[in-house]
Amino acid sequence: MPDRPVRVLITGGSRGLGRAIAEHLAAEGVSVGLVARDAEALREATDTILDAGGTVFAASADVRDEAALESAVSRLADRLGGLDALVCAAGQLRGIGPMAVREPGDWWDDVEIALKGAHQAIRSSLPRLRESGRASISVLVGPGHEGPLPFASGYGCAQAALVRLVESLGQELRSEGVPVYAINPGLVPTGVVRGLIDTPEGRRWLPRFNEAFAEGKEVDSTFAAGMVAWLIDRRPVELNGRIVTALLNPAVLETRLNAIAEGDRHVLRLR
Repeated sequence: MPDRPVRVLITGGSRGLGRAIAEHLAAEGVSVGLVARDAEALREATDTILDAGGTVFAASADVRDEAALESAVSRLADRLGGLDALVCAAGQLRGIGPMAVREPGDWWDDVEIALKGAHQAIRSSLPRLRESGRASISVLVGPGHEGPLPFASGYGCAQAALVRLVESLGQELRSEGVPVYAINPGLVPTGVVRGLIDTPEGRRWLPRFNEAFAEGKEVDSTFAAGMVAWLIDRRPVELNGRIVTALLNPAVLETRLNAIAEGDRHVLRLR
């Protein structure tokens, strides 16, 4: 990371990938601000980072609550002394099963926490990000962005929408020098994924995830954390608005940047 202090806000920062990214960045000397709903989980994440010698601040807020989120972002940006990057990692997958019989509220919660949450986090953070000379936005995307996700269609729809949001915002903010990335972390055993392999509903309706774990296809969160850190540091314009696979080695990805941009790869397109 650069010598200059970097200030990063992370939604969904109390658990799973959000927390792993926060701990990784803090270990590299980045000052992090965490936003999440669960105050107790936030305290645990904050204590872990502080005990390791990192700099961290936290604010409890639901990313779907516009007023609460704006207040949390403002407080954290003030304590951090500004914002250089935003990482959107808030998400859940609870609407498991046939859409026709599943509670509509569960389906919409999966959509809103991911999509509305990212939308509101970006809107709330943009004024502070525009003050930075090295701003970037990273949005984590999960299963469903690359193809259908039957029996979890709310979550899948949200992930595909996030990819399109990233591409659209990447073009909107290009002239301002604020790149936007969609990061595919791979099959990481976070709470969201554990809900698929440790529950009867998940095992019944989404067996492919159990099969993937049985085949050893899960990956460690350090890949996603490392990729986020690289994107914040490097800010490659060639990947602006595109999906970035966390499993790629950044050194290898660096050699492919021109080919990705010239071939218009890693975006949603009809065939």
